[in-house]
Amino acid sequence: MVDMTAAARKVFERYDLDGDGQLTAEEYRKVVEELGETGVTDEAAQALIDTIDSDGDRKVSFEEFRASMGL
Repeated sequence: MVDMTAAARKVFERYDLDGDGQLTAEEYRKVVEELGETGVTDEAAQALIDTIDSDGDRKVSFEEFRASMGL
C-alpha cells in the first residue's frame, strides 16, 4: 500500500528548492517551468500559494500542503 503522506512529502521536497520547509511562489513557478509549463506569472503562482496558505505568511508549509491534499 502506498504511504500517501510519504508521497506528498516527496512532491513537497521537489518544489521546496532551497530546503527551508516552505514553498514560495517563486519556487512553485520555477518547478512548473522546469516541467514545461511556460507563462506562469508571479501573480498566478502567488495566487495558487495563497489558496493553500492557511496562516497568512504567503508561503506553504508541509502541513498546509498535506492538508490541501486531504491527508
